[in-house]
Amino acid sequence: MTENLLTRVGLASEELTVTPHKINFFGLEISETIVAAWVVMLIIILFALVVRIFIVKRFKTVPKGLQNVLEMIVGFFEKFAKSTLGKSGSLFAAYIFTVAIMIFCTSLVELFGVRAPATDLNFTIALAGMSFILINAFGIWKTGVIGRLRWFVKPKAFMLPINIVTHAVIPVSMAFRLFGNMFAGLVVMNLLYSEVYLQFGLPGIVSIYFNLFHVGIQTYIFLILTLSFMEETTSYGAKKIFKSKKKKKLEQSEQEQKQISA
Repeated sequence: MTENLLTRVGLASEELTVTPHKINFFGLEISETIVAAWVVMLIIILFALVVRIFIVKRFKTVPKGLQNVLEMIVGFFEKFAKSTLGKSGSLFAAYIFTVAIMIFCTSLVELFGVRAPATDLNFTIALAGMSFILINAFGIWKTGVIGRLRWFVKPKAFMLPINIVTHAVIPVSMAFRLFGNMFAGLVVMNLLYSEVYLQFGLPGIVSIYFNLFHVGIQTYIFLILTLSFMEETTSYGAKKIFKSKKKKKLEQSEQEQKQISA
């Protein structure tokens, strides 16, 4: 059933497959989605360098024009991260912004007839893998190594195997969720283009939805899941189990002062 659907879906000159087509690059077989991702990354990096070298140094106390737009974007992602992680969220706003801009910008290549990298499972696995590493790093940072390990036996010790399995499938579920939703949009667009009587007008309108609103929704879901899983790692105590020496000294001095005053 699935094979029949996939063989019927596609443009007249190209058949849609789950795995992206390969491009011969100096003897190496590279998928078209990787090439698209590299091109988009290069454009983003060049734009960031131009902004940093020529625009940031001209920033004024009262923002105007592009400065105002950039500050609004930075402020939005900082508030977005803080809404889930609290004050610590400002430290991870840059990562959240980077992932968001990468998913959104790479999806725009579909407007030019190029397959979006997010419809490639390798791309979504890479993003989910980075988020998974960050989730555990955040948990260790907030609760310590021992605290992170103790999380797996909470609320009761018999939950250990269940917690291990559910935690291990986090990157898998995040990767397949993003891939499945993005690939579904690609299938719908190709189905529309495959029907001659729908090739005029309707695909253009639907493409605006799938390349802007649909991508925005999937990006938001991916980011909110990342932040939620990060926050979950501190659900049994956000403070480190072993207090620093400075805090211990402060507590000892406070106790000594109380004894002297008594």
